[in-house]
Amino acid sequence: MATTTLEQPTTATTTEAPGSGATPAPAPATTDTKPPRTLSVAIINPKFEPSYWGFDYALPLYPGDKRCTMITGALPALAGLVPDGHEVVLIDENVEEIDFEALRRFDVIGLTGMIVQKQRMKEILEVVRTYEKPVVVVGGAYASVDEEYFDGLCDVLFTGEAEETWPQFLNDYAAGRPYEKRYEQADRTDMSKVPKPRFDLLHVDRYASGALQFSRGCPFQCEFCDIIVTFGRRPRLKNPVQLVEELDDMRKAGFFSCFIVDDNFIGNSREAKKLLRLIIPWQEKHGYPLRLTTEASINLADDAEMLDLLYRANFRGVFIGIETPREASLIETKKFQNTRGDSLSDKLARIQNAGIDINAGFIVGFDADDKGIFEDQFNFIQDNGVVLAMVGMLGAIPKTPLYARLEKEGRLRMDDPNCNIVPAQMTREELQRGYWDLVKRLYSPEVFLDRYFRVYRFPEYHRKRAEISKKANEGKTIPTLVYGLLLLWSLFWTLLKDGSLLTVGAVYFRKFFRDNLRYRRDVIGFAQYMNRCVTHWHFYKFTREALSGKLRLFNSG
Repeated sequence: MATTTLEQPTTATTTEAPGSGATPAPAPATTDTKPPRTLSVAIINPKFEPSYWGFDYALPLYPGDKRCTMITGALPALAGLVPDGHEVVLIDENVEEIDFEALRRFDVIGLTGMIVQKQRMKEILEVVRTYEKPVVVVGGAYASVDEEYFDGLCDVLFTGEAEETWPQFLNDYAAGRPYEKRYEQADRTDMSKVPKPRFDLLHVDRYASGALQFSRGCPFQCEFCDIIVTFGRRPRLKNPVQLVEELDDMRKAGFFSCFIVDDNFIGNSREAKKLLRLIIPWQEKHGYPLRLTTEASINLADDAEMLDLLYRANFRGVFIGIETPREASLIETKKFQNTRGDSLSDKLARIQNAGIDINAGFIVGFDADDKGIFEDQFNFIQDNGVVLAMVGMLGAIPKTPLYARLEKEGRLRMDDPNCNIVPAQMTREELQRGYWDLVKRLYSPEVFLDRYFRVYRFPEYHRKRAEISKKANEGKTIPTLVYGLLLLWSLFWTLLKDGSLLTVGAVYFRKFFRDNLRYRRDVIGFAQYMNRCVTHWHFYKFTREALSGKLRLFNSG
């Protein structure tokens, strides 16, 4: 299966007959003329381990029944690839329980997942693998980099992309033809020919955001990244018209926000600009129905036209892999794009002045990192107002250049899911202790809200955020006010029950009257501030629970 995309098969290993533990089936002696049968197919996305990304503690505070931050793009995309005539059911364990007994009726059970889902994938596979009827198949990001992990757990494994091999397998099985034990697509997917995702099969109301993919692949060569291993360094793209149609399908399905999950949205900047020029009039026509975010490299800051188009297309934020303020570490990991031109701080300021929020990834544990890196990271994040700073310890993913190098140097420790590398200038214990001290500091209430208000020092950021918010909320003053008040009420009672009202809550409310009213005295500003306080509650609560040992954690690097 896939993660934000699919996997692909074409390389045969052994041919199997239907069913768990099936023995190889001999090739038919004559051509099978029987009509293909209708298959029932279940595609499962396992529950994620608790993480900063999951917003587990914030979701219950939002109005409605929000259970997951964002859809996993693989589910609707894989459903869209199922040939016509077959039944397909999507099961996302992040928004619903798995009825294991009900799974027995399906002909095919498929699992997709990323490295942070590997343990739960294994637990589910150990159950369904015992069923007599279904063919159990696995694909996705983690299956593509660590095939051995799934030995004995599935009948069929898809590695890499799967736009061709997933429907190929289903057609063969439905027709009674032999199918392969392992599929690997021979050629990279032509993204312009990918069918539309099936949003109609999702519990849309249970997600805070949707997800779509425009391009696949990244032109850069970061040593720790598995994207270039799985999808290559030449971006492949959908047609811009194609993606706007998918955005419209998402609007009609009931989504209000969408993350464009590209590995690097500006990997092909010319085509990205073509898309943005189509999204702008679409947003205007429909009253800005979708708040958009995406992922891009830091050289976005050097393209003023791109920044303006993103802003006008209602892109409210961008995730950037900054990784580290230390140039030696960036050069070590071959993230050369972050070392070119003026400083990282100057680049971030240009993006913020364009009216775009910055969420960013940071990593500690590079070979050039000594114990001073934790203070360096804290100061950089704080000084530059990176509100949502996703910090992780360096992790070596199988098949990446980093993994190969550390394996050669004898510096892998794959028995520890929290830290699978041996750092060069500190012990693993010092790395883990420094990491947790850092995130604890970053997500203390005073420090977090200080970052939130620092971006207001950019006059253009303040003006543009107010301008785009006004356009998107035109005629919605009362609903926006109600939304902000509901968040305030939910947060108040949550803090009261948790016992944090006088510590965390006092900071929220003091900051609101002192700082927020200095910059924003409108309903939209109030709602945005309350939304950010709810977001912070997740980070604060998660850090506290993690440090107490109450959570099963997994560091993905």
